[in-house]
Amino acid sequence: MNEENKAKVVAQKEEGKNYLLGILISLLSGLFVGFIAGILFAPKPGKEIREDIKDKSEEFVKKSKECVTDTIDKTKEFVEKSRSKFEEVKGKGKNIIEKSKEKVEALKEAIIPKKEEKKENKENAEA
Repeated sequence: MNEENKAKVVAQKEEGKNYLLGILISLLSGLFVGFIAGILFAPKPGKEIREDIKDKSEEFVKKSKECVTDTIDKTKEFVEKSRSKFEEVKGKGKNIIEKSKEKVEALKEAIIPKKEEKKENKENAEA
């Protein structure tokens, strides 16, 4: 893979990360704004609304932390699976290369004597 292709792959990965992060932030922001608007327009006294806002904010923070923790755990799991799959494919590739080298050596051993034999026959025929 040349440098240009590597740069494109890295740019695509970063773009995907930014895209998912943007979606997550938008989702969480929308939920928070909707929650606050719902509480502010509810027919309750100010003290109850402030308590509700405090309680719901704490709940929101707790759920957000859980979501982030779950996402991190899933990402780590994905990375580990990818790493093990990569190692498996890498091992298979090495085996294929070794087998190919063995076949090339076997062909060399079969071809070189025949080539030398033809050369000797040609020299004997010329003599």
